Amino acid sequence: MKRSKIVVVGGAVLAALGMLLSYLYTAGAKSGAGESVEDGTVAAYVATADLTVGTVWEDLAGSIVRRQVPASLRPPQAITSEDQAKGKTLVRSMSQGEILTTVQFNATGAESLKIPAGMRALTISLPLPQGVGDYIQPGSKAEIYTTFKGLPGAAPQDATLTQLLLSDITVLANRRALSAKVQAEGAAADASGEILLTLAVTIDQAERIIFAKENGAVWLTLMNSGEPAGAGTGRTYRTALA
Repeated sequence: MKRSKIVVVGGAVLAALGMLLSYLYTAGAKSGAGESVEDGTVAAYVATADLTVGTVWEDLAGSIVRRQVPASLRPPQAITSEDQAKGKTLVRSMSQGEILTTVQFNATGAESLKIPAGMRALTISLPLPQGVGDYIQPGSKAEIYTTFKGLPGAAPQDATLTQLLLSDITVLANRRALSAKVQAEGAAADASGEILLTLAVTIDQAERIIFAKENGAVWLTLMNSGEPAGAGTGRTYRTALA
């Protein structure tokens, strides 16, 4: 009888120990991943100073820090562990406050973007509102709108036109670009800054975007994942309120 009780107690102790070890492992895994259930934040490496292109990860020790950021703001490719970037080179300059991602580093520094086959990488600068601020991230799908004023041969009420230019455009990179004055003063980015968006486009699409940038105004909208390409009718003074 005593032997039976000892066996039962021993089994209970082992079960409790197993549960404890399982809990500690899970908690440790969550801690290592930087997940925080309580405040909705996750871990990411953030630049604490401006970073120079061509710098090796190991040389960034004094200019980056691993900290908790809101989960909704962390890019899918955010670096959460040093192992993701060890020995790799920064392929573009970065501004203080930016979240580091794996697409910004590679083993040789020769390839900065994963450009889809048959496509080209085109970078444009836009004011924050026109570029949807910091919400557009690598992998996002966007639509591009343009406004032309003084269209030749058009009646006065139709000489200004706003129209959807392209839809379902893939964003390869989004970098906040500050004016030279702000960079020189070391100030943080604000609503008056711009962003640099790198897009995956065909040659035809690149021509259309560049023409729109050079001769009109460009706005972007952010598409929901899996949403089909849009189609617009265009708006002039005649039809804007129709």
